[in-house]
Amino acid sequence: MPDYHPWLHQFRALMGIRNPRRVYMYSILIGLATGAGAVLFHLALSYAEHFTFDYLVGMHRSYPAGEHPIGGTPQVPFNPWMMMLLPVVGGLLCGLLVYYISPDAAGSGTDTMINAFHRKEGKVSSRIPLYKSLATIFTVSSGGSAGPEGPIMQIGGGIGSAIARLVGAGARARRTLMLAGIAGGLGAVFRAPLGGALTAVEVVYREDIESDSLIPCILSSVTAYLVARAAGDQSSIFAVPEVSLQHYHELLFYFVLGLACTGVGYLFTVFFNYIRDTFATMNIHPAWKPALGGLMVGLIGVFFPEVYGSGLGFMQQIILGKNPFIAADPVGSSIPGNPDDLQGFAADPLAIAGFFLLVALLKTVTTSFTVASGGSGGIFAPSLFIGGMLGGAVGTLTSYLFPDLDISVPSFILVGMAGFFSGVAGAPMAGMITVCDIIGSYALLPPLMIVSIISSVLSHKWSVYRGQMKNRFESPAHYYDMNLDILDSLKIRDVFSEFRTRAVCENHMLLADLEDRAHEIQASDFIVIDNESKYRGVCSLRRVHHSRHTGAIRMLVTVEDVLDTVPPLTPDDTLARALRILMHSEVDKFAIIDRSGTLLGYLRFNDVFQAYHDKVRPLHPSAPPPE
Repeated sequence: MPDYHPWLHQFRALMGIRNPRRVYMYSILIGLATGAGAVLFHLALSYAEHFTFDYLVGMHRSYPAGEHPIGGTPQVPFNPWMMMLLPVVGGLLCGLLVYYISPDAAGSGTDTMINAFHRKEGKVSSRIPLYKSLATIFTVSSGGSAGPEGPIMQIGGGIGSAIARLVGAGARARRTLMLAGIAGGLGAVFRAPLGGALTAVEVVYREDIESDSLIPCILSSVTAYLVARAAGDQSSIFAVPEVSLQHYHELLFYFVLGLACTGVGYLFTVFFNYIRDTFATMNIHPAWKPALGGLMVGLIGVFFPEVYGSGLGFMQQIILGKNPFIAADPVGSSIPGNPDDLQGFAADPLAIAGFFLLVALLKTVTTSFTVASGGSGGIFAPSLFIGGMLGGAVGTLTSYLFPDLDISVPSFILVGMAGFFSGVAGAPMAGMITVCDIIGSYALLPPLMIVSIISSVLSHKWSVYRGQMKNRFESPAHYYDMNLDILDSLKIRDVFSEFRTRAVCENHMLLADLEDRAHEIQASDFIVIDNESKYRGVCSLRRVHHSRHTGAIRMLVTVEDVLDTVPPLTPDDTLARALRILMHSEVDKFAIIDRSGTLLGYLRFNDVFQAYHDKVRPLHPSAPPPE
């Protein structure tokens, strides 16, 4: 879309974000759009999995109770060779798309959104959601060990960023709307209205949350969740038996589970980053890197098919108490024993606990080779799987060692899901509340809190998301917010004795003539006055693009027609207020007026920046140099 249209200027003047209520309204709109996008993406992924697994591999699949899969019954005999080679093909298709069309479609997608928040003012390319969705469909439908949340987050983030761009929102509002889109995507795909919101505001930091965006994220996440429900999805992802904290002495074993999540989480983070760095420096064509990662997934998946995909279907079977060796059978055959509950094969619980632990470790390997090699998909769902398997191992072992305690293994599985993600992502609240949402119950909240906090506190020095900042103080998005106390003590009149006047124009000036002047003095934003030197506003040529090939129209548009309303300041205002205006309005200069409204001059963003550094060093402040 061109930067300037008369109707767009009028639309932004009418619908621009002037107060928090507008942000809330747009958050609901983002939730509606993101919820619909999540439903469409999930439908496309289901059709792709139906084709690959039912018609190519002949592999029996299971799904969480809250999902409605397409197919699921193999139409051809099981083919282990196709099962091994399919992730290679999916990885190659993903690699070709990433290399030749959209490099940002690689990886989990979460780091891309985190980087957009901290370093790109919430700006997301409108092409990324589409290409990320296609890359993830190639990866996951071919058996890649990844989840659907990566593209869902980028779909939501892209929608939020696009709406912010449409209404001319400033950087701060654009970041909030981007996070609202992320929250909406997570709320829809995991049916986690509160968990999705908390994940969006917590995952951008290791030891902090983006609290300013919490309410918009809740509004978007709840709205997207309702859209998913209206499309026929269940209220929660998993069907679970009755679970609760039976006895306080169980908390001791949950503490052990927290330690296990921390240890394996550290191994996962180190291995994931090692694979990412190794593939980044590997001297082969970039398109072949995800295919090579897919080969490792295929070699492991032939023997341990439960590591294929997100693994949530296998997790559902284990939560319901099914025999894990039957639940993992790719051809759906029966083996001796009682498949209805874990008690039926409790004769060898050590083997079961060992199986759970082995599968958790193998999932860390396959997820790393899928995503860190350049494949596309989220690591949230695999993290839930790994944590659930750790919980199953600890719960089964505890039940074996202390048979009189009546330990609930499904409870340990569910708590482990939250604990592991909390550790590797540094998001304890997101982990515990998301699991409560996806199981539709808060009965396990006490052990969830204990395990999630233990895991996140012990894991605070590392994270699987490299783009995370420690807290707001380290984020470029809040650099000036964290230093406004210094600027609050500096009044304009105490720092500057004169003001700039070069980039000033009158409101009746033709926009075409202003463009010519802008080239002469190398300025993009102009302070606008009337013929009595009264302040009128700011004309930003970065936003207003006026073609030189529009004939007579070129001589009709004046500066007055494209003014942005930017509040002026007086010499008695503080530099903190000046900085807030600059950040909200996204211009590089602000007007200084006297009490009668007559323009005294202007100051630039760099002048405020220099005044701050002069105060901190300290140096003697001086009048701004001539432009």
